[in-house]
Amino acid sequence: MIDKNILFEEIVLDNLENVKKANVIDRSIKIKLIPNKIKVIYGVRRGGKTYFLFQIIKKHFKDDFLYINFEDERLINTTTKELNELLKIALSIKNTKNLFFDEIQNIDSWDKFIRRLNDSGFNIFITGSSSKLLSKEISTSLRGRNIKTEILPLNFKEFLKFKNFDVKERYSTIEKAELLKYLNEFIKFGGFPEITLIDNEEIKKDILREYLDSIFYRDVVERHNIRNIKEIKVLRNILINLFANEISIKKIINLLKEFNTKISRECIYNYLDYFGDSYLIFLLNNFSYKTKTVSNSKLYIIDGMWNFSLNFSRNKGRILENLVFLELRKKGFVENENLFYIKGKNYEVDFLIFDKEKELIQVCYELNEINKEREIKAFEKAIKDLKLDNVNLKIITYDTEGFEKITVNDKEYLIKIIPFWKWSLI
Repeated sequence: MIDKNILFEEIVLDNLENVKKANVIDRSIKIKLIPNKIKVIYGVRRGGKTYFLFQIIKKHFKDDFLYINFEDERLINTTTKELNELLKIALSIKNTKNLFFDEIQNIDSWDKFIRRLNDSGFNIFITGSSSKLLSKEISTSLRGRNIKTEILPLNFKEFLKFKNFDVKERYSTIEKAELLKYLNEFIKFGGFPEITLIDNEEIKKDILREYLDSIFYRDVVERHNIRNIKEIKVLRNILINLFANEISIKKIINLLKEFNTKISRECIYNYLDYFGDSYLIFLLNNFSYKTKTVSNSKLYIIDGMWNFSLNFSRNKGRILENLVFLELRKKGFVENENLFYIKGKNYEVDFLIFDKEKELIQVCYELNEINKEREIKAFEKAIKDLKLDNVNLKIITYDTEGFEKITVNDKEYLIKIIPFWKWSLI
């Protein structure tokens, strides 16, 4: 049996070497480096949290750091006592106050360990997959001690940076063609960093499938000790097929019946929470000034998972809408806090940004005279129903651009029609 101290020493040295060798492409994500706060970096599995840690290290700490990745299989089932011994050995190798712990939620009682180190004056960075890292653990143990940064897959501007494409104000015909080629790739596969750097489409899809399984089994099934895996997998597949659609518990129950699967209403609510915690799905509520129970929501899924929906190649409009939602999330808007959709009588508006500046957004892959009239009428009805005096109006398309003017309640509004690529690069 290998000596634990020797093993821990090897792990520490391996991790330091991994940081040193990493080829980091900087993300545009901002983080506040407040010394006495625990910096919590969270988000979907494989979304780029580890390399964001490396980016912080290389930019701000050079050689003055310790990094430990708790997804290392050699650290499985590490106890709190062993955790203390691991840190002791690590500090004997590199005496520093800057500690970077990757996926530390895999260790029992990690929060107490981190809190004690914070009290001892260490400058701590931790990552964790799923928003669970920010719910029970942080609300009970790290309240007031942490500052949070969410990491999602690449936005389109970062995606182009990974492709070494120079973003600028104007493009030649050849440059525009290359830009649209990259846009088509982004529409098909999304912005997971590893997938972005791979050219082969079959390999991209295989890796996406691996991500889906990893999120499903590790962040949903294992984390929540789910025994009936078959039934929740049926639900997962139904949800993926419903992306960019309105859902309700009743609708889900009826679809489950088609697959001879029965799940109680209470369990469906719980499973939806679990999928949301894992970042596999996002549920967007219909906006209302009144406080009432939300019965229906729009469902969106994380980057690229639409590849596993039925007939996804014919769903370009829904994929573009899903991408707009994700891009809004990557811009910092949060569903059901300052981001909603609107469903009124005989109309729907895809997105309402209800912030300092209010904005209504429609998504339309190909704009023609028929659907343009429908989208504009929806704007008019929403402005009247919600009494929105000052609101920006946008229709996001694949590659159509222009302006329209409407008058509502004797006030003139300008509708900006803008391609996704141009909107996302602003």
